[in-house]
Formats: sequence, structure tokens, C-alpha cells
Amino acid sequence: MDEIANFEPAEVFSLAEYLCEEMGARGWTTEDAAIRMGGTPEEIARKLLKLDIVLCVQKDNMVLTDDFFEDLGRAFDVSPELFRNLDATWRKWPDRRFNGFVMPDHMFGPISRRSMIRSVQ
Repeated sequence: MDEIANFEPAEVFSLAEYLCEEMGARGWTTEDAAIRMGGTPEEIARKLLKLDIVLCVQKDNMVLTDDFFEDLGRAFDVSPELFRNLDATWRKWPDRRFNGFVMPDHMFGPISRRSMIRSVQ
């Protein structure tokens, strides 16, 4: 049990990278994922924007709420803990991060918002 408590990962990856791989495997765009998160059209639009921002600019100071993790769990039909744990591990081990990840443009659907988000950074 002590070995597990002292575990140090060789490499960690961001929530954005995991989401990109999962959406790609399902053939989803960010719009598809946001729709699966559920809610009114206005709520879906807000979730889409948050998802786009997470995928483009995930930073240490970005606050991800329990509601966001719940929405991701609903969309991907898994426990929200999966996403909480991925995010917590990524934040805990900054020196073990893989920093070569770039979200592919095709994940953003027909109208790419990436350039709009990156221009605000």
C-alpha cells in the first residue's frame, strides 16, 4: 500500500488531450460533446464555449467546477471522477506533463472558434 501512496507518474497528460482522444474515437466535434452534456440551448452554448476554452488553453489557474465534471461524465457516460482525477493529476505533477498536445482544428466543427479563443489569450 505504501508503494501506491508514493507513486510518481512518468508522464501526465491534460484533460484536454484525453477529451480530444475520446471525441476523436467517437467521431464527435466539440458541438457534439456539448449537446450530450445536456441543458437548454443557452446552457449548451455556454458549455460549448467552456469546452472549447479547456481544449485550447487549459492552464493551472483555470477553474473547473464539479458541474463541468458532471456534464463531462454525462456526455461520455462515465463517472465524473474520471475527469476530476485526470485534472487533479495534471495539476499535481507539472514537471511530468507532456507539453506537445495541440487540439486538431477538425474537432471544433465547421466553424473553428480556436482562432477567436487564441486571439484573446
